[in-house]
Amino acid sequence: MALFGGVLLAAGIMLYLLEPVLSGRSAPLYRGGDEHDESAARRRVALAALRDLEYDRATGKVDGEDYERLRTELSREALVQLEPEPTQGDSAVASASRALEDEIATIRRALREGLQCVGCRRLNDFGAKYCGGCGERLRTARATRSKSRNGERS
Repeated sequence: MALFGGVLLAAGIMLYLLEPVLSGRSAPLYRGGDEHDESAARRRVALAALRDLEYDRATGKVDGEDYERLRTELSREALVQLEPEPTQGDSAVASASRALEDEIATIRRALREGLQCVGCRRLNDFGAKYCGGCGERLRTARATRSKSRNGERS
């Protein structure tokens, strides 16, 4: 009987561990909307070089003279890479600002229309009748308003 219980317990643990694989669920490795451009890569490389130089100095791999010379060169290069391009930088900031304002407006509209689940607080897509997180029926703002109007007339 103890052997059967041990086998059953082991099978349950294996099913628990393999459930994400068996169900086919997966998480994306990166966000699809991220922009990967050459200038961003150059900025990352320049800042990583500065960080590595500081680490090398702290561990004693670079002496004082070399550190000062390399730090000056790498700092100059990093500053060049961090400066926004004159025409593209302004449009990128404006574009990001516009995208952020649009996202905020969408969230506010969804909140007004009752698309946030009362149970799990997930913000669902427009037109959804059930929560994408917990499956609970959404109480839309229209349904809430009509119930309150009917309640006032009674």
